[in-house]
Amino acid sequence: MSFVLPDGLPAGRFLSSGPAHVWVSDEFPQDVDQLWPRLLTEQKARGLVPLLCWPDALGRPLGLKHVDAVRLEEVLATDFAEYRRRRLPFWMDPTPAPAPEGIEPWPHDPGPPFEQWPGLAPQMPAAFADPKPEEAAASLLSWFI
Repeated sequence: MSFVLPDGLPAGRFLSSGPAHVWVSDEFPQDVDQLWPRLLTEQKARGLVPLLCWPDALGRPLGLKHVDAVRLEEVLATDFAEYRRRRLPFWMDPTPAPAPEGIEPWPHDPGPPFEQWPGLAPQMPAAFADPKPEEAAASLLSWFI
């Protein structure tokens, strides 16, 4: 590998699996609440994405064979197809669900207006007051700690 690791990382080692290279620290960083936001802001320049993960239930480090890139669009399309398959009988039955006495039933749910996953919604522009992704991640990390 031809890049320099960022300053402040605890001792550790590289793991490689195909084109993926992961730095695994031997210990949890003491100053992770300062280190994490800095690594996030440096990720584009360095080409390294910080990732925090807990050891598995047996106390062994998580290996690369357990890390998988998620193709969100494919996963959501599959989940939608399964959801639609399970719900279709209810959508085809015009009988409203029973409601307690004195409660007006909701109109029958006809289901989604499409038969296949329509895709992700378009990205919205960030408002001036919205936190940057790095700030939101650092805030969540602080909350976890």
